[in-house]
Amino acid sequence: MMRAALWLLLLFGLAVLLVLAARFDQGYVLVVYPPWRMEMSFLFAVIFATIWFFLAYAALRILRVTLRLPGEVKAWRAERRRREADNLLCQATAALLADDAGEARRLADQVLAAERTELAALVAARAALDAGDRAAAQGYLAQVAPGSGPMEATRQALLRRLEQA
Repeated sequence: MMRAALWLLLLFGLAVLLVLAARFDQGYVLVVYPPWRMEMSFLFAVIFATIWFFLAYAALRILRVTLRLPGEVKAWRAERRRREADNLLCQATAALLADDAGEARRLADQVLAAERTELAALVAARAALDAGDRAAAQGYLAQVAPGSGPMEATRQALLRRLEQA
């Protein structure tokens, strides 16, 4: 509120200065573009140039926002898809922990269809093993690269379980 009052006060101050400057303005500007000729007061020329500057600035800002919009929309959609896949992966993990292998595998398959993640493949492999589908579990484990950091222990445990079954 205070900031708006200060801007309003500044605007009124500039208006008073403009009126005072207009009182003592003795100069003029002559613009010639053959065959036309235009004469105007110096103060009007300054105001005219200032208005054109702000209009050009606003047009360039709008153009910049417009040109960046497709990329921002694409990034927003990718982020939304990633969040939805993360949510499905959380649901798949919860279903696996609740001993609902069918639901966990269905949800993990949806995640794998949206984006390939090793964690979703591991969840799907575990759900397939719990359901007794060894071939599907091998297919899911093939999607997990060996030596994939912290998930390697889980991958190894599932491979041992697959060999034992």
